[in-house]
Amino acid sequence: MRDGVVWEVLALSRLTELMNRVSAQDDLSILFDMVVDGAADVVGFKVAAISVVVPSGDVEVVAVAGDDDARTELLGRRTPRPVLEAEFAVAERWGSLRFVPAGELPDGSAEGWVSSDWTAPTPAGDPDAWNPEDTLIAPFFDAVGELLGILSVDLPLSGRRPDMTQRAVLELFANQTGIAISAARQRHALSERVRLGEAVQTVARIAQEDLDPARVVDVAAVPIAAGLASAGLWLRAFAGEDDDERESVSARSGERVQTPVSLVAIARRMAARCWKAGVVAVVDVGHVEPVLLWDDDDVAQVRVFLADAGARSLLIAPMGSGSSCFGYIACTRGPEDPDWTQAEAQAALEMGRDLGRAIRNARLYAVERRVAAELREADRSKTQLFSTVSHELKNPLASIVGHVELMRQEPEANGDWSLGVIERNTERLQSLVDDLLTLSRVSDPDRDVPEAEVDLGEVSRDVVDMFRPRADTQQVSLTFDLEERLPLVRGSAGDLERVVQNLVSNAVKFTPPGGKVAVSVASRRDRVVLECIDDGLGISPEDQESLFTEFFRGTNPETLQVPGTGLGLSIAQRVVTRHGGRIDVESELGRGTSITLLLPAL
Repeated sequence: MRDGVVWEVLALSRLTELMNRVSAQDDLSILFDMVVDGAADVVGFKVAAISVVVPSGDVEVVAVAGDDDARTELLGRRTPRPVLEAEFAVAERWGSLRFVPAGELPDGSAEGWVSSDWTAPTPAGDPDAWNPEDTLIAPFFDAVGELLGILSVDLPLSGRRPDMTQRAVLELFANQTGIAISAARQRHALSERVRLGEAVQTVARIAQEDLDPARVVDVAAVPIAAGLASAGLWLRAFAGEDDDERESVSARSGERVQTPVSLVAIARRMAARCWKAGVVAVVDVGHVEPVLLWDDDDVAQVRVFLADAGARSLLIAPMGSGSSCFGYIACTRGPEDPDWTQAEAQAALEMGRDLGRAIRNARLYAVERRVAAELREADRSKTQLFSTVSHELKNPLASIVGHVELMRQEPEANGDWSLGVIERNTERLQSLVDDLLTLSRVSDPDRDVPEAEVDLGEVSRDVVDMFRPRADTQQVSLTFDLEERLPLVRGSAGDLERVVQNLVSNAVKFTPPGGKVAVSVASRRDRVVLECIDDGLGISPEDQESLFTEFFRGTNPETLQVPGTGLGLSIAQRVVTRHGGRIDVESELGRGTSITLLLPAL
């Protein structure tokens, strides 16, 4: 009796010491090892094991103490939840303990724990002798009564079923284990909330700063990777109107991570679906969430990527604002990392919303700055236009007024000469007005381009024939070459004719006597190409930069002596742009100019 009392005192003392250590332990794996070691040592069993409930509902052995062979055989073994419940149904209730005698185990239960023939000697015929096939389980629960796991023992050192004192101690172990696990999980959940809260707040602060989308992605990557405890992070902002697509990649290992093109496409699709549904997407080794959003082929590709990267799970959270998805957060975790929690998924969604708002604001600010710059440029252009038009109108009007006065004073002496000057200046004014009206018309963004089919070759032939007399008068050779069966183009015949007129007119005007102008029209792949080549005055590299600016006449003195409004090439470029084409210029001062017009062929 005295030995029993001493054992109880020693057992309770060691249990108290052990529980104090267990209660202060945050690492569950260490906690489990401490509990099973104590259960085997204090209560007196050769084998003790802890199994915990996994997300599927089954129970998995996570710690074994007392026997190396048992540890090797049992660690990782899973018991389906229905089998465990069947064992509970047939078990004898020893307080909170469950005891299933040998032969009473239901179908599906493990036939004994260890392949050991060890038994402690017991008196013959002892009704309390322990059978190696006996099962003794101590379940433990959380504060609301949910099963957390079980503490199981086998092979008592005494060879007999535990007495009331041993059962009470075993119950204390199970109860304290449940309390310790709940406390550890609460501490972990609190730590997780703090970690995620700090990450969310940091990302929210970043989102409030005036950053361009590229900077938002770069700055936010570090706090997101830390907050979500990810092994790998891919943070991508899709390309906007005024910025390029941007990705920031980081890995816990510090190694450079390459993003497969196929994975980017999958993440882009999933981000759009997740943003619309307001959820995150997860791919693990054994399951996907949400099932309805995933395509089987995409899941297969993601799992191949995870295997190649040495990871086991991927989480994708969308970045967006309003109805628009602007990018995604993609995180991986390794084989030893825990599953993604609901709190982490919610934090990832919240950070995605903050980053989405930041990207939207950055793009709105960019648009605002661009519009402001365009308004300033428009105001500057308007002022320049008024000044230039006033100047262009003032000179011919002054000349006209002056010659009208001369005709009044001496009509017979100056009549013919003054009439000629008035006529030339009137034509100059008429040309300027016509060019201004044309420039206004072709610059109107609300004016639709006609959808007529146009034969650019025939249009060019008519224009060349129109300028042939002028070329002959200036002693300039003007030739025309047209490819047979030339494709048509779509657009306005009148506007395209005006373009060709400007090109041929300039070539003839700026080519001195004895020079050559060659016009040709041909097809080149999916384009109709007009080339106008002359060996005239040419254009300096500095003047080429402003060649298509309104009223630009060049800086070459010889060029300035030739009459013109400086609007022809500006009109030509706008017409060609509206028709989906382009104008290329190659020129060298004093060596001539080559202008190429390219339009989409039908």
